[in-house]
Amino acid sequence: MPVRTMLLLCFAPFVIGALQGCGGDDGGGGETSGGSALGDCPPDSAAQADTGYQALQTQCAPCHLSTSEGASRIGAPEDVNVDDPASVTAEAEEILAEIQIGGANGGDGMPIGSKLSDDTIEAIRVFLACDAAQ
Repeated sequence: MPVRTMLLLCFAPFVIGALQGCGGDDGGGGETSGGSALGDCPPDSAAQADTGYQALQTQCAPCHLSTSEGASRIGAPEDVNVDDPASVTAEAEEILAEIQIGGANGGDGMPIGSKLSDDTIEAIRVFLACDAAQ
């Protein structure tokens, strides 16, 4: 198989995922609705949502706490804090987009190597979709 075809097959899912949030909504960032990049809150998803919440708290808290300041944030935006439910709800789509990119390319400031497993990313997505819908 030609190298170009292999690269296309490897990067196509990332391009598609990045484009999911594109198109049409110029009405301010962070708002979520039924047709958002977060997808739907699946029925009977309490356990998976809890797993997603726990993953946010353990994986993201070192840089994304409201009490973290300066160098301890390692460049994390001041307005995205996993210990603040309003911040998580307001920034849910951005949070999901960043963890989907993860450390594979360094994200937009995320540490290299911080790519989460697909199961963990899905659990966080479910938590964000269910939490943001409330």
